[in-house]
Amino acid sequence: MPDALPIAPDSQRLRADLAALADEGWPATERADVDGWVARFASGVTRRANSVYPAADVLEPDQAIATVERLYRDRGLRPVFQLSDDDAELQRVLAARGYLEDSETLIMTATLATVANRLAEPLATASDVATGEPTAGVQARVSTDAAGAESSVVVRDEPDDEWLATWWTVDGRGGAAELEVARRILTGVPSLYATVRDEHGAASVGRLAIVERDETTWGGLYAVATREDARARGHASAVIAALVASGADRGVTDVWLQVMASNAVARRLYGRLGFLHSATYRYLAAPMQTGS
Repeated sequence: MPDALPIAPDSQRLRADLAALADEGWPATERADVDGWVARFASGVTRRANSVYPAADVLEPDQAIATVERLYRDRGLRPVFQLSDDDAELQRVLAARGYLEDSETLIMTATLATVANRLAEPLATASDVATGEPTAGVQARVSTDAAGAESSVVVRDEPDDEWLATWWTVDGRGGAAELEVARRILTGVPSLYATVRDEHGAASVGRLAIVERDETTWGGLYAVATREDARARGHASAVIAALVASGADRGVTDVWLQVMASNAVARRLYGRLGFLHSATYRYLAAPMQTGS
């Protein structure tokens, strides 16, 4: 059972907005409206992009569920719903149909300034951290890990092959076709992509999706991944620091992220950076079909 987390102020007000933000920050390659629910499809690549987001209440939930199940089965996908704490009644209905719950996930939020301050460095702009010949969409700087070794940090507007390969090695599932779908998801909304490089190449990467909502520019922190042999050296913090600095240049004022409730190490890191628990969701998957 995960430790209790501090709850962000006004988390009830934020909850629906955060679900919509998360949907925009990780866009599926195909979407279908089902009486106000959003059925998302991306060839099975990541659960976020292949699950139902119940953006509104429906009048006939049983009928809507049947439609959802047909849409997913027609694409060779297992029907999956992504439900927040506010979807308790739908969760009850799905559980009665044999749907299985897993992957409890926390949505955590912070102001960009808070994260910058917790990183123990001034909020820098891209021009402050740039080194060498300026290049459009690229900023570079040097970070120092706990052992005193220097690593370069680069932020781009698109994920290059090295960024993708590093993330996919840590978090990816599948081959070249699945990676191409993942690229389409990642680039489906304006984003920033940070890479920390050490003497062996890309050591850690991360993405900041930029989403405008209610006159606020949000940054969604996704895909923070570190090469196994490069962990515990402060690279993830360097990635986040670079994304925060570059996000400030794009007008980002608030940040959200999603982390598995069971990932105590990541939760502690984000807690130290000032992120607070604002909402919770989990996935409910249809029972596996047997036979043909």
